[in-house]
Amino acid sequence: MANSYLNIVTFLLTTLTYYLAIKPSFTYEMSSDPEKHKAYISNSYMYLAVYFLLVIVIQFMVNASIIASTCGGSITENMGAAGVYTFIPWTLIFGVLVIILTVYPGFKSAFSDVIGYFWVSSSANKLITELLINQDLEKVLNNPTGNGVADSTTNTGEPLVASAPPIAQDEFRYQGGNGNSVTKEQMQEASDLIIKICGNTSILINQIVPSNFESYWNILKPLMKEKYQTNAQAESKIKKDLFEVVVARDNIGEAMWYMYTGLLLTSIVQLKITTRGCVNNPKTMEENYNKFVEAEQQAKDQQQLATSTTYTITN
Repeated sequence: MANSYLNIVTFLLTTLTYYLAIKPSFTYEMSSDPEKHKAYISNSYMYLAVYFLLVIVIQFMVNASIIASTCGGSITENMGAAGVYTFIPWTLIFGVLVIILTVYPGFKSAFSDVIGYFWVSSSANKLITELLINQDLEKVLNNPTGNGVADSTTNTGEPLVASAPPIAQDEFRYQGGNGNSVTKEQMQEASDLIIKICGNTSILINQIVPSNFESYWNILKPLMKEKYQTNAQAESKIKKDLFEVVVARDNIGEAMWYMYTGLLLTSIVQLKITTRGCVNNPKTMEENYNKFVEAEQQAKDQQQLATSTTYTITN
């Protein structure tokens, strides 16, 4: 059981080290600059290969140590068996997974849409709300009629609209069936309120990945607040923040695939090592026998020492 934990702990530490210290960060500047993006792709492939080799080498050394402690002999003598139980499954299963996620990154969504979104949901909801939805809804809730909407009627039942402030000629105004008129601003506020109450930002954020980020940004641009359409500095800041959230969600989906597969492989490998038995050469068998005889002799010596000791009681 302890040996199985050793495999799991070393694999998890290797994976965490890769994502926290080895894998290069992907920023919006890299995605928007072709040269920087090309350099990032090249570096990411190289560091991914380093991670894969680290996982295999560390698992190989751990398995060799486990077989040596179970069956005797040195780690060098058990490298053949450890190699069979390490290189074949980790290359055929884990290696293929790495290639699939590299060629078809859409498979990451199995974890990124759930665990990844859960991890970034707070910051993602905040950014999407700030970017698209009007948060200043108090005046709608406190004064539903707002500007340009009649809030009372005359005794004859005719709508009273005289209290409405003057409206520019080019301002949009909707005339309701009861005679009440609604401005474009009020309709936008009502729409924002509905989205605020009923909207589910996970549907939106889960559709955005680093590769299609720019396309979705352009699609959402007409729905953005005016300050993010006219102020380049404000747009750039929130754009970078949202891109970081998208990258984090994508990385978590990828990491969960690696961890899930790695934990499955360590369990399978440990089961195979446990059930294979010990295949020793004559030299190892002789060493194990000598160790057994030595342990037996030490036990007999201790027993003789205990029985031959004379205890004297004095007053």
